Amino acid sequence: MVINALICDDEQKYIEQIQKCLSDYCYDHSITYHIDTFANGMLAIHSPNAYNIAFLDIEIDNVSGLDIAKSLKEKNKNVVVFFITAYEKYIDDAMDLFALRFIKKPIDNMRLYGGIDKAVELINEDEISFFLKFSGTAVKIRANEIMYIEIGDHKTIIFTENNNYESSENLDYWEHKLTNVCFSRPHKSFILNMEYVDKYKRNEVTLKNGKIIPIAYRNQKDFRKIFWDYLKRRK
Repeated sequence: MVINALICDDEQKYIEQIQKCLSDYCYDHSITYHIDTFANGMLAIHSPNAYNIAFLDIEIDNVSGLDIAKSLKEKNKNVVVFFITAYEKYIDDAMDLFALRFIKKPIDNMRLYGGIDKAVELINEDEISFFLKFSGTAVKIRANEIMYIEIGDHKTIIFTENNNYESSENLDYWEHKLTNVCFSRPHKSFILNMEYVDKYKRNEVTLKNGKIIPIAYRNQKDFRKIFWDYLKRRK
């Protein structure tokens, strides 16, 4: 895997501390990495690069770290975000962006290193890819592109935001393959990616494209725990 990281903070000492901790982690785990650093929030917003991990000061010059996070998610919706802050008033807004965690200043290196380890686990799981049929051609898609999978006639259908793909494998196969915590099977006929959930009710979820997926009665209690544990893991 490759780590493409962004660090944005208006205090150089924190940029250097995070950069060293991330570099040490990648060296310890033989991970290829690239790090961009910015002391100016607008420069971070206008960076053309897509990142899979970002460390953002919550208040930097005249730009909010939340605005930077939104910009980064337009380039990679699965970017893992750390907010470096002492301001807990932003927690609710940051939860909407699925921030992995808050790192309080002054930064504790052990906590930061552990957070990076958790982020790398998420990034690595998101990079799993598969070859699927589309218009008679084998097409490669990444696991994080899958919105949901549904049982069809003697096949399963994999739905992404842009296309639908057919697979001869059953849902048990896909449940075994999709090990990322964002995937759950709330009903015997569906596997869903919780990244795409827009609304959640006791007996159903609505995805961002309007698709309603039922939650089987016997699964409702377990799914509730899985869903809220997932949200906690993302903050």
